[in-house]
Amino acid sequence: MNVVNLTPLGYVELADGNLPIFPMNDIFINFTFQHINNWEALRLAINIFIERFQKEKPDTLLATINGEIGVKTQFKHLIGKDTKTSRDQDIKITENEAKEGVYFIEFQNSAYTRPPIPDRSVVYFGLGISHAKGKPANQIWLLAETVPSVLHGKIFTRYILKDEVTGKNHPETSGIMFVDLEKLSEEKSQTGELAAFFLGKNLTPQDEAVKTVAAAIKASFQDFKDDKDVVEVLTFRERWENDAEVKGEIRGVANTADKVLELLENGTDPMDVAILLRKMKSEYGEQRALSLH
Repeated sequence: MNVVNLTPLGYVELADGNLPIFPMNDIFINFTFQHINNWEALRLAINIFIERFQKEKPDTLLATINGEIGVKTQFKHLIGKDTKTSRDQDIKITENEAKEGVYFIEFQNSAYTRPPIPDRSVVYFGLGISHAKGKPANQIWLLAETVPSVLHGKIFTRYILKDEVTGKNHPETSGIMFVDLEKLSEEKSQTGELAAFFLGKNLTPQDEAVKTVAAAIKASFQDFKDDKDVVEVLTFRERWENDAEVKGEIRGVANTADKVLELLENGTDPMDVAILLRKMKSEYGEQRALSLH
């Protein structure tokens, strides 16, 4: 997610400087919704997105979350306190002890992941269905960056199992919904305000329901920034990412040198090589400038 012109909730004080935290920071969002007092704010936020989708697709089988809920997040796994289980999705919401169904929520900051989002989402989809024991297991992916391969220019898409011959839906009603938060945030609507808040584009929404969600998240940040486990993990992550960036730059220089030698050995005009290097330098400078914001 490009953070230029976005506003953080605040800053976490680390040994080597202050780190801005945006609403969709993965550790923060998992920290926030692990607490039972924030579960209703989570339900409200997800239902706002679902209701907006229902208006676009009135015959959708995706229902809002209305029963008693339980929430599990990946916070303990992210901070290294849970080493027995593998990394799962950000948030799992069970409705009426999973008797009504399960909702898996993924707050996705980057369009570029390994494996790619289309692959990751279908793997999670299969796992969710297998664990739901016959009840709906719906995926909701909130995307901070557009992923064309799953969105196809739309704000919402939802994939379900369907028969190619008859066009009939499979009896299994689970699906994967993707939401383009960036495009949605441009709308002057309740859902647009919620998307803009999650992205950090507008932290002072006017809609009353969105205000409720925002208030819970802002209040959670006050506890988050003082949590010792959080500070320790964020400090380690910052150092690791900085080291990785330096190593990546070194590898990049070596790869560029190899490419230049190959071009020259193959008889490429040195002037053409110089033009190529200037272009690469210019593009790197632009990317580097953006990454520092």
